[in-house]
Amino acid sequence: MEREVFVKGRGDLVISGSGSTGGGEYNAVRISGSGRVNGDIKCIDFICSGSSKVEGSIHSEKIVINGSTKVVGDVRSKEVIKVNGSSVFEGNVYHRKFKINGSSRVIGDTTGEHLYLNGIVKMEGDCEVEYAKLDGSFKIEGLLSADKIEVELNGRSYAKEIGGEKITVQKIGSLSGFLDRFLKPLAKELTAEMVEGDAIELEYTKAKVVRGNKVKIGPGCIIDLVEYKEDVSIHADAQVKEKRKV
Repeated sequence: MEREVFVKGRGDLVISGSGSTGGGEYNAVRISGSGRVNGDIKCIDFICSGSSKVEGSIHSEKIVINGSTKVVGDVRSKEVIKVNGSSVFEGNVYHRKFKINGSSRVIGDTTGEHLYLNGIVKMEGDCEVEYAKLDGSFKIEGLLSADKIEVELNGRSYAKEIGGEKITVQKIGSLSGFLDRFLKPLAKELTAEMVEGDAIELEYTKAKVVRGNKVKIGPGCIIDLVEYKEDVSIHADAQVKEKRKV
């Protein structure tokens, strides 16, 4: 994807102390103090190292949040959104890459190519990406959909529905066998109403329905119903109320 070039004469928006300004088109927006923007922003780079609030939308090539940012409108990034601090996006989020190392809340829907989580995220809408790598803690109140989903449990996580071609949920660093049963194996877990995919491998997951072609239910899982087309395996330390070949 081609990157926009800086436009001569368009100028930068820099807030290093405390201030407010209107929206507009800029080459770069840099906020290192406390800034408020009243209106929509279109820029090449949006970088916040302080505290900012945008009473509008952001349309940018790259968005980096090292401090705290709240955006009332939609957020669009052609390259990447990096949240190393905290963010609240009240509208929809569109991206190529969305990397969350801090904490983020998205009230609208999230749509893009790649989602990487090493922190905490709450999404009140749907999340539709091509690839999701989730190593932190998440709450997705709608659908989590991706071709490939990899979850490494590092806390309690929730998604109303999960759908994809290949879905893997693992509890990294857990002890196996006898000791694991006595050292709070459910301290890290995923809860979902529905998990549906082609190839599914789950650990420490609570779900009402798991549906797939090839399904592997690992330790710590509590599943009401497993529906499978080709093959199913269930660990001795898993609880499955009913399994059904369809």
